[in-house]
Amino acid sequence: MNIDALPPAPAGFETWPWNSPNDEQPLLQGSWLQLPRISLITPSFNQVAYLEETIRSVLLQRYPNLEYIIVDGGSTDGSVDIIKKYAPWLASWSSGPDKGQSDAINRGFRFASGDIVSWLCSDDLLRPDALWKVAFEFLRRPEMDVLAAACRLQYDCDGGRIHDSPAAGAEWEKHPYSDGIWQPSCFFRKSALAREFLVDENLHYCLDRELWCHFVENERNWGRSDEVLSHYRYTGVNKSVVGNDAIIKELVLLFNRHVPACVFLSEILRDIWMPLVLRGMRQDSGPKRWVSALGAKALAGALLAVYPRRHVRNLQREIYAYNIW
Repeated sequence: MNIDALPPAPAGFETWPWNSPNDEQPLLQGSWLQLPRISLITPSFNQVAYLEETIRSVLLQRYPNLEYIIVDGGSTDGSVDIIKKYAPWLASWSSGPDKGQSDAINRGFRFASGDIVSWLCSDDLLRPDALWKVAFEFLRRPEMDVLAAACRLQYDCDGGRIHDSPAAGAEWEKHPYSDGIWQPSCFFRKSALAREFLVDENLHYCLDRELWCHFVENERNWGRSDEVLSHYRYTGVNKSVVGNDAIIKELVLLFNRHVPACVFLSEILRDIWMPLVLRGMRQDSGPKRWVSALGAKALAGALLAVYPRRHVRNLQREIYAYNIW
């Protein structure tokens, strides 16, 4: 399909992703048919405020071997009209009730025929030339199964401030259940999956982390890049922002599944250590605050003596973060 025939951007919208900063394809020696086929899935539900930007950020990549799939959960806010507007440039799209984001991603994955696969949520964006950079990295590094890159973070809920965040280093692979990989900047070979489904449909918050654990446990080769491939928008209602207790529950489940030797560690931190920390923060009385803080510190010290330090510290950091957001 001719990308130049895309519907025009609304008046006054001239920057990415409404218009491409570069209408020329990046240089590549040989035929474009040598480019790996990239399958990208966008799950969406009632995201009309962002969906069109997401779609344009993908199509304006001008990547010639793209398979773009949109799975809508039966939106009633005008999203379907947006999808129909771009239907000629999509490999597949559907709209109807589903069981949530995980189910939508797996539905799209069943249609995916690409060598390289990922998903892009309907309030996120790809950066210009991101798919070309992904293709070049996989062509340059044939031994690589998974590519993790940097991500641009935009805090709409905090004045729109922006900063770029790198992917976690190789040390992260010792605790892949933890935060550290930006999902919209992560791409992987379809052949790296050792199962028929893409994400665990029983998870709604930590589905990407479970996939990273799957790759690490199956000894897939990770590559990292400093390139900023995606744009993650903190809208204030993202699942990762409002999930809190539900995120911690899934994190505990995931940790126990993948680090069974550290029995009870996550539950102790969640159910005893964190309440002590919160009590110390909320008490008005000096002695009560001191007793709670001392108890939390003593418990943490005991856990560090019993369990591997990296697991204790990573769980502390995440459980604390999701409790104070």
